[in-house]
Amino acid sequence: MTVREIAERVLFGTSLEEKLRPPPTGISDHNRGRAVITPEVPSRPNGLELRQDGTRADFPGMSGIEDDHQRGRLLHFFANHELLATELMALVLLKFPDAPSEFREGILNTLKEEQMHTKMYLRRMAQCGVEFGDLPVNGFFWKMVSSMRTPLDYVTRLSLTFEQANLDYARGYAAIFGEAGDKKTAALLQRIYEDEIGHVSYGLKWFRKWKKDGSDWQQFVSGLQYPLSPSRAKGAFVFNEEGRREAGLEEEFIKELRVCGQSKGRTPNVFWFNPGAEESLVAGRGEASRATMEIERDLALLPAYLARREDIVLVPSMPGTGFLSGLLDAGLELPELITFDRISEIRNRKLHGIRPWAHTPDAEPLIKKLEMESAPVSPDLFSKVLHAGFLKKLIEAHSCSFLCHADCAGVQVSTVEEIESWVENSPLSSYVLKAPFSTAGRERIICNASDDFSPQSLSAIRRLLSHHGSLVIEPWLERVKDFSMHYDMTEQGLVRRGLAVIENSRRGQFRRATVTNRFTDCLEKDLRRALFAGSSPKGHLVDFQEAVLEPHLSNLLKEHRFTGPIGVDSFFYRDDEGSLRWKPVVEMNPRFTMGRVAVELARFSRSRKTVSLTIAPVGEGPAGGICLTPVTQVTKWAAFLER
Repeated sequence: MTVREIAERVLFGTSLEEKLRPPPTGISDHNRGRAVITPEVPSRPNGLELRQDGTRADFPGMSGIEDDHQRGRLLHFFANHELLATELMALVLLKFPDAPSEFREGILNTLKEEQMHTKMYLRRMAQCGVEFGDLPVNGFFWKMVSSMRTPLDYVTRLSLTFEQANLDYARGYAAIFGEAGDKKTAALLQRIYEDEIGHVSYGLKWFRKWKKDGSDWQQFVSGLQYPLSPSRAKGAFVFNEEGRREAGLEEEFIKELRVCGQSKGRTPNVFWFNPGAEESLVAGRGEASRATMEIERDLALLPAYLARREDIVLVPSMPGTGFLSGLLDAGLELPELITFDRISEIRNRKLHGIRPWAHTPDAEPLIKKLEMESAPVSPDLFSKVLHAGFLKKLIEAHSCSFLCHADCAGVQVSTVEEIESWVENSPLSSYVLKAPFSTAGRERIICNASDDFSPQSLSAIRRLLSHHGSLVIEPWLERVKDFSMHYDMTEQGLVRRGLAVIENSRRGQFRRATVTNRFTDCLEKDLRRALFAGSSPKGHLVDFQEAVLEPHLSNLLKEHRFTGPIGVDSFFYRDDEGSLRWKPVVEMNPRFTMGRVAVELARFSRSRKTVSLTIAPVGEGPAGGICLTPVTQVTKWAAFLER
């Protein structure tokens, strides 16, 4: 027999006996013939066809792996993968008859091992009560590899992508089956894992022989076209550096592969950081302030902690591999990172949606570059005038000795005379003037009611009125504890996400957000006592959330056709008599916030202990904190995780 005849039998045979009969010894590779045209699918026995309608069985996963039948279902998937690899190797021999003899000899030897792996799985499946063909089979490997144009394509796609991923999968599943007490299957997978190291090594040898100048990693990345990506070369288990080293992969390649990411299934959302939301809503404002531009540059990676592993985060520049490796070492998952200058690479990919930090005018240029359509958030939802009116309605809807009075809600003022009139009629000693669209303590003025306006204060007030048209004036209260309540408004309704205790500087700039397993763990005894005095067992806060805040907030967001993240700033304070009270709505942020980032970071805390996010000048972060954002020579601000 010839190599061509063996390959034809494997690819076009219609029985498992034909496909899995090993090549005899002394086989000849003469009379190679012409290159075949790639068939849409390999020939298969009845029940094992690769269906063109996309029908497939759901991957059973590891749930119920102690059950024989469930184990057999999982092995059914593995057996099909091995059979597909056998068929793809037969296709290589038929598609590239002019490839070097040494390469073809290696392919034939690997094909024999894949046949053996398939038969090993079939025997073990039968012992578990499952026959090959009991489940629909998936042709993804065939679809991704069979369109190869050169032998280099083959080793890039199969050897260095799918077979490399099996260095994680085979070893990972061997451990899982071993822990479940199935020593036979564990030993089978360990044998396949050891063979897989050789398969990757074989592909790497030819990859290096045929690749262009440049590093292995650069050639590997450039040799894959979407939907294939380097992330496909990793399995959903602990990243197996040892096996990759044994296969001969370079340290640079291993490090780069470990930190790279791309969705393997779920359609990704696209995130990016645009902290100038409120500034962009002020008419005639022009470019963002210098401070905002610095924050945007320095903290651009923060949306990575809002995203999931399958998502995309746009960044101005790619963080270093060492920095990203440190994040993985700290147990933080990373999404796919793409620089702004590479947006064209994702325009043709199927995307689920866009998730800017804020969907405001400053997000529109990127949305256009992505060629996506999305309605911006109503500017009114950002307005502190609306927030003051919303709070007043909440207080009127619910009477409770723990809540603030209606006069704490704030009033819109448009002239200096209106401000002076409000101050004269207010019994409170201090008050604050705030611009309708501002953030992080900017564009506000704190005054004492007993003092006359200084020339500097009058100048500042007139400047703010000139820029914004009106301001909000409200009492300046003696705060005890700031916190924020976080939600997602979805098509199905309002979803509660969590609470974060907030620490700000005296100027109102964010410094730290802390999330605990129980919100009350952050509160002092007297505050906890006040929170539950005269309330249901849930406490005043949860009672008010459920009965008043959330229904009213949901209606408000529906009225403005808003979906997305929203944070509600709130605080406890002491009144003039020293009693503890609660101002449930200070401001509302229909966007992502630092508090929301802290809530999401809590996902990575297995012990469910306290988690804190700190924003601080470079060099002034908390001792022992994990730096979440890369630092360069020009970086002024950094984010830190404490847990």
